[in-house]
Amino acid sequence: TPAGHVMYERVKRIAAETELLFRAVRQASKGEVGALVIGLTPTAACSPLAEALYRYREQHPEIELDLREMNSNAMEIGLRSRSIDVALMRPTSMDADIQTTEIFQEPLLLAVRRDHAWAGRPRVTVEQSADLPLIGYSESVSPYFRRLMQTIFRHAGRRPRVVQDSMLPTMLTLVEAGIGAAIVPWTISRARGGSLTFLPLLDRSKSMASIVVASSVEQSNPAVEGFVAAIRQSHLNRSANKE
Repeated sequence: TPAGHVMYERVKRIAAETELLFRAVRQASKGEVGALVIGLTPTAACSPLAEALYRYREQHPEIELDLREMNSNAMEIGLRSRSIDVALMRPTSMDADIQTTEIFQEPLLLAVRRDHAWAGRPRVTVEQSADLPLIGYSESVSPYFRRLMQTIFRHAGRRPRVVQDSMLPTMLTLVEAGIGAAIVPWTISRARGGSLTFLPLLDRSKSMASIVVASSVEQSNPAVEGFVAAIRQSHLNRSANKE
């Protein structure tokens, strides 16, 4: 009958909508849909992690990514306040309720002007760089790189000639202005060329700059676990390709 046909069509529609609802609930519980707010240290944006983020977006189109450029110092507060769900940051000292995993390592380079007397050298030692006026790292803004720089010079038995403290990427402008050279992570060389040359730095301590993925153990966003796993896997894939 016409009435029965109308009822049948409505029942079919309700069943389909119910299935879609249950599917959405299952996806949300597994972290397959929703939104993810990611704190991103500026130098990470120049690293291969950018490609990892692209692949994650391609594989998880139902998850909206909100990338927020932040200083690594501010990310612990962001994780605790839940203004960000996960952080891609330089390592800092944090309590046990923030879990971190190293996902990227990179060498350190010496940045000099292209017209610098050393620009044509194939490499430079830390001991040699100690003879140059250097741009150092601000303790309040870049404590990680400041400690890293102290470590490499301590192992070299030399004291750096720091003429001014700054932070990335501003310190590259100071190098361009001729104020001094700078010891920087490899990633920053990908974003800045032109008037600068980046020389491999031979370091006795064999120190590498690191990027970690960090999240709170108390976070409640189900998408975080899948994101962290994907970024870790990307790191493992890169490591395997190098071998």
